Amino acid sequence: MKLAVRGEKTLPDNNVSVTALSFTEYVMSGQRGRINIVSEQRGMYLASDTRVCGFYNPIRDAMRRAVNSTEPEIELKKAVMNANRTGQPRAFEEIADGFLPWLTAFKATGVPVEGATYRAGELTLKVRPHLGLRKKDGTTYAVLVHTKELPLTREAANVGLRILQHTVADTLPGAIPMVLDVRRGKAYQMPARTNLGKLDVLIAAEAMGYVTHWKLSGLFESVQVG
Repeated sequence: MKLAVRGEKTLPDNNVSVTALSFTEYVMSGQRGRINIVSEQRGMYLASDTRVCGFYNPIRDAMRRAVNSTEPEIELKKAVMNANRTGQPRAFEEIADGFLPWLTAFKATGVPVEGATYRAGELTLKVRPHLGLRKKDGTTYAVLVHTKELPLTREAANVGLRILQHTVADTLPGAIPMVLDVRRGKAYQMPARTNLGKLDVLIAAEAMGYVTHWKLSGLFESVQVG
């Protein structure tokens, strides 16, 4: 059973929860990469120290400010200058270098978005578009932003787009889903001829795989501790 639920809900004890973007990163990874991703994400989501999380949050916040600024480059430059974690300065510079030309060409301003959840079996995906954008003609876009160094694949983009489609009525009603590979300045929208039924089956299968990896990672962690 799959459904979108507006806002945050208390999850059952046997339910695994992760962001929609983290799930798309899982989908685009190979077997070894998937295991590593789940282990890393378990560490982040279960960490009591919030500094473990949020590596890209400062630059995402800067992007949200930039879309409504007359000088967007200054907002991004501030994030680059204030980056103080290992790897952040280079990553933020590459993101700024990809985002600014794309934003200039796209010509849109920011609008608010809401959060929602999308459930596939035991996996709950937390969905909050990183950007809500509106063009001069009134067309709006709900945008997930892929910030990682590894280029986004079309298959993974379609997964993210489909999850946005399922939740856009709650996150930004009437908006067109979009996934932005920001370092490359490349935006994805759902191809018109995509078989959405098969895509939903893929998402359900990948969700089962994610939950299995998550639970087994926890099992082996407990064995190692014991």
